[in-house]
Amino acid sequence: NRPDGRPDATFSVTVSGFGAITGILLRSEDHDSAWDTTQGNGVWGIHVKESSGKVLTESSGSLSMVPLLMRKDLELSVADNGAIARGGEFTLTARFIDNSESSATITIKPSVTGSDARLLSARWQEKGPRDLTGRNESLRGDGRIDDRIRLELMGEGVLESVEVRDIVDGNPTAAWDTIPGNGRWAIAVVEGNRMVNRSDGSINLRLSDRTVLDLWLTDNGVIDAGRSRFEVVLRFSDGSHLQGFIEGSTGQDWDQSAGLEAVFRGEGDRDIVGRNETRSGNGKSDWRVDVKLENSGTVTGMKISNVKGPAGEWDTIPKNGKWLLAVTRPDGSILNNSDGSINLRVPSSTDLVLWMENNGSLDKAETRSLLTVTYDDGRLLETEVQPYSGTTYYGDGEFLEARLVGIGNSDFVGKNENLRGDQNRDSRFDIKLRASGTVSAIHLVNTTKGGAWDTIPNNGKWLIAVKQPGGSLLNASDGSVRLSMDGTASLELWVQDNGTLGNDASAFRIKIDFTDGSTLEKEFSGRDGGQLYAGDDDRELELYEPRRANSSDYVGPYDRLQKNGKLDWYFNLKIRGKGTIKAMTLKNLGASGEWDTIPNNGKWTLAVRGNGNRILNKSNGSVYFSVPPEQNLYLFVENNGTLELSKSRYELVVTWDDGTKSTAHAR
Repeated sequence: NRPDGRPDATFSVTVSGFGAITGILLRSEDHDSAWDTTQGNGVWGIHVKESSGKVLTESSGSLSMVPLLMRKDLELSVADNGAIARGGEFTLTARFIDNSESSATITIKPSVTGSDARLLSARWQEKGPRDLTGRNESLRGDGRIDDRIRLELMGEGVLESVEVRDIVDGNPTAAWDTIPGNGRWAIAVVEGNRMVNRSDGSINLRLSDRTVLDLWLTDNGVIDAGRSRFEVVLRFSDGSHLQGFIEGSTGQDWDQSAGLEAVFRGEGDRDIVGRNETRSGNGKSDWRVDVKLENSGTVTGMKISNVKGPAGEWDTIPKNGKWLLAVTRPDGSILNNSDGSINLRVPSSTDLVLWMENNGSLDKAETRSLLTVTYDDGRLLETEVQPYSGTTYYGDGEFLEARLVGIGNSDFVGKNENLRGDQNRDSRFDIKLRASGTVSAIHLVNTTKGGAWDTIPNNGKWLIAVKQPGGSLLNASDGSVRLSMDGTASLELWVQDNGTLGNDASAFRIKIDFTDGSTLEKEFSGRDGGQLYAGDDDRELELYEPRRANSSDYVGPYDRLQKNGKLDWYFNLKIRGKGTIKAMTLKNLGASGEWDTIPNNGKWTLAVRGNGNRILNKSNGSVYFSVPPEQNLYLFVENNGTLELSKSRYELVVTWDDGTKSTAHAR
């Protein structure tokens, strides 16, 4: 006796006389539909109870003898097979202990119109991106993307249930449906972006004209196997049904990583989380992951799990024992609720930063991690988190190159071992290395004029601050470093000048220690430094005419990185020749307008987008990033009303960190 997801038909009955009632029969005028209180005869049952509420029999049972003393008021409930909804005459017959019978007839008005719906097509679609069902009757995802069937119907009717069956040798062997309480796995029925199931999984959907429905269901193993044939059965409120085979191939994969990018940035400069689910720091710098999300909707969960190497899992789900994954905007504002959960409305393109406590696995070269993003509509996006060093793989062969750049504009360290500035600008060395392993320490020595710096705590040597170009510091709070390498990486080393760095006679030795005991060493002079980057004569820029962006909005009429709800215009820039860019200025020479990456000068901001749709500007609009030998960039600007003009001519000036400038023009 299980509900079928459709309203029952209920009758109030009064029986008068003396004796005992032994059975009840309800039958339609055409005798095609019948219900009774006899178990096991293949006829649908009747639920019988007294007016007091006492149940005399369930619809799955038989009616015991019911004493009759003058009057008995009963309530009868039957499952409608569509005949009652269509209306007509129905006759109720009561049988008594002496085998006599008494009947009464009732006329029921139609409660539904007849269905004329037709099934135009039923086809398998690619998997995902939703996760609405699991291996049960609940409309709740199980962390795996669902399979999907698309139905196209034409006509009117009220759809009351959907069933999908796996057919083998003409017989169904597995089934999914929308009928609650029958043990079959659930089907989520979606029209447009709206799931039409009730909370118990049942449906009651009025169809009109052309209707397209997506059915989402969890594979029990037979769908991906691809060896079965499937059919769908649709049942309507008037008792009619439609049935058809599902065409197309099953188990088609969907690109879950589309619109999602994630890159490890190593140990960051914030302490938001610790070794628990609490949104509070523990005195150690968190590890940082930069995320680019280009799927609009409401994000309700994020998870990072190690899929290779040592185990590890971090998420935003409260009270599940996993360490907390903190979510912030690039400006630092925390988006987690107090319990760690998130409910984040994202537009078409959003930059986020994730923060996590290192469990000892994140700095291992063999570790690979997966980011999973869950939306409130059941969508799941997944992508591998790219290694934080941003390495490019060139194959075998280790090397180390280094040069002294000179005094910079940063103040990370002083004349001690503390990771803290002293209000004096630091000097910068650039290094480039290719290796595989984990860097445990970096040493720098002036071999001719004296002086030693390193990243080893409590040994009396002045500290080296280590950072990525355009990124955050990679030192731990005590100054030490632990950097995973599996390819080629560029790093900046910042030190406080001991008075020898400006001396042309200075020569240096840099040594990199690895956890396996191996080392890399390089000796170079302060004059040539083994130049890492090509000079200005070796750099070429190509700037292409502007176009209106299809979906991007990074900037507005401001001198900072801020959207304004209007589509930007963009220029494509090709760069040949390596180096580090610290500023860009774009001018319209034929009309008017100037955009740049220099903060607080009143000019509208120029947004720079690199590989992977990652914006390279900081929140104040400034830039500082390295480019490889060949690089494509996209420059986004707010239209000042001149970009459509035929007389417009553009000049782009790129300022490099070595003081040189490169220029390009476009019409």
